[in-house]
Amino acid sequence: MHKDSTNVGNKAVKIVTRSIWYIVLSVLAFIMLYPFIFTLLAGMNTSAEFGHAGALFPVPEVPQFGNLLFMFTPAGLRPLINTFTRTAWYTIVVSLMAILMGYVLARYRFRGKNFFLVTILATQMIPSVLTLIPAFVMMAHIPFVGGNNWMGMGGRGLINNSLAIYLPLGWGFLIWVFLFMQSMKSLPRDFEEAAELDGCGFWRTLFTIIVPMQMPMIAVIAVNVALGVWNDWLIPFLYINDIQRSTLPAWMGQLVAALQQFGDRDYPRIFAMSAVAILPPFFIFLFLQKYIIQGIASAGVKG
Repeated sequence: MHKDSTNVGNKAVKIVTRSIWYIVLSVLAFIMLYPFIFTLLAGMNTSAEFGHAGALFPVPEVPQFGNLLFMFTPAGLRPLINTFTRTAWYTIVVSLMAILMGYVLARYRFRGKNFFLVTILATQMIPSVLTLIPAFVMMAHIPFVGGNNWMGMGGRGLINNSLAIYLPLGWGFLIWVFLFMQSMKSLPRDFEEAAELDGCGFWRTLFTIIVPMQMPMIAVIAVNVALGVWNDWLIPFLYINDIQRSTLPAWMGQLVAALQQFGDRDYPRIFAMSAVAILPPFFIFLFLQKYIIQGIASAGVKG
């Protein structure tokens, strides 16, 4: 009888404890989701209606879905496509560079290897903001581009040129080289030796043996690069003035900057654009979070 009452008491404590945790987690989840909920609701307001909204939830009297659909009109679709293409380009290029350079650094010995590793770590200590002005000057004075002569003078270079948003303008990708190299250290050489005995060369070994086994780390690299490039507004904002050549985040940056000026301030449209811009990174992380966790764990284990 005493055991039964003890078991009932323990079950009651567990139920209460679990209920408290559910409540706490639900509150935290609501706090995390509140900015998106507010953004979505505000995007369906009219400019006049939002100007008088002071509630925590700006629920519109008549939802204006035109603000959300504006991104899929001819005026708004081009920056969205540019953002997708730029994100895909950088994700593919940076992932390939990380795989190739990380594999070579992990498996081969060559002169200057330690210097290159020190350089990778050193570049991560330089604030990227310090390279903005030198990079802008370099882009403006590229010879034979944008009206420049052989000395890089007389024109505008790649400023306001669509190619500017597809060129690597920093050393941030080197951190992914280092992580892939660390991940390779947890992988035995036996697989590569067996592939070599079967007659596989460098490229076949890399892409048929190593890449499938390192998919979690590659997913980490690809997802982080994709999220970083998708949310990057500064580079297109600096180099591109034409909205149709720019990206969605840079366009939003220009609209937010214009809010400081006099005139009609269309806050709902900016909120609607933000709601649309949030969705692709959200779904990318939602479906690939398992690989992200596995990849990070594999990078921290050394063989």
